[in-house]
Amino acid sequence: MARFLFWAVLLLTPFLAAADPTVLEVVPLKYRTAQEVIPLVQPFLDREGAVTGMQGQLIIRTTPANLAQIKQLLATIDTLPRRLRIIVRQDADRTEDALTGEISADVSGGNKARVIVPGSGDSRGLTVEGRRSDDVVRGRVLETQGRESERNTQEIQVLEGNQAFIRIGQSVPVQQRTVVQTPYGTRVVESTQFRDLSTGFYVLPRVNGERVILEISPQRETPGAQGPGSVNVQRLATTASGRLGEWIDLGGIVQDRTDQSSAIGSRTTGTAADRRRILVKVEEIR
Repeated sequence: MARFLFWAVLLLTPFLAAADPTVLEVVPLKYRTAQEVIPLVQPFLDREGAVTGMQGQLIIRTTPANLAQIKQLLATIDTLPRRLRIIVRQDADRTEDALTGEISADVSGGNKARVIVPGSGDSRGLTVEGRRSDDVVRGRVLETQGRESERNTQEIQVLEGNQAFIRIGQSVPVQQRTVVQTPYGTRVVESTQFRDLSTGFYVLPRVNGERVILEISPQRETPGAQGPGSVNVQRLATTASGRLGEWIDLGGIVQDRTDQSSAIGSRTTGTAADRRRILVKVEEIR
């Protein structure tokens, strides 16, 4: 057994001597933090290597040859961060169309019969009338259209690799009624409270050459049309990429609605569309 171990050690000695020893070195950073740099360095470490660090320095344990490669990589990574202007545009377009057709009549059906369709009495729209003696038939067509567009644009400046947040808002009054039981009976107490509505975005940009990767979360709140206290909320959280200086479409919402109503002698058809888009553009400030 002793003779076997002797020959095993003798055979492994050249390989052990050829293996590079690992070294430990503290590498100071000039412009970047360790948290930014470590994820970029780790894929290039030898299998036995390791990297840690905090704030403005890295602690690297690896072979001398690999350490030299890592330092060359740091020379391209640890550079002055680029200043960026981030512009977020939140668009909303709403359309409403309604078409009403109506017939009213006052027509005799003989000596003892008469047919009367009164109509709504609305004089708007195109009206066509036909008369014969005391008999009258009217036809009316009314088309209404509504268009509303909103363009909300916000921008902020930030260094690449850093988080930024911007928000503006307003407080809207909300009327509330509370029923209170008192020794003298039930009372209704009216009060006014204020609700904060905000519009803004959070963003974290990372730049690689002429392309940018964004972690972005825009939101927009506006008063709703469903009554006091109602709010329209638009939120999005995503990771997107694109070229510097170009608009990046983050997504949107399209809602279409069709309504129909009928009565004696009339019919109304209405359509409504609500289209919303969120776009972002990143420009380098030189």
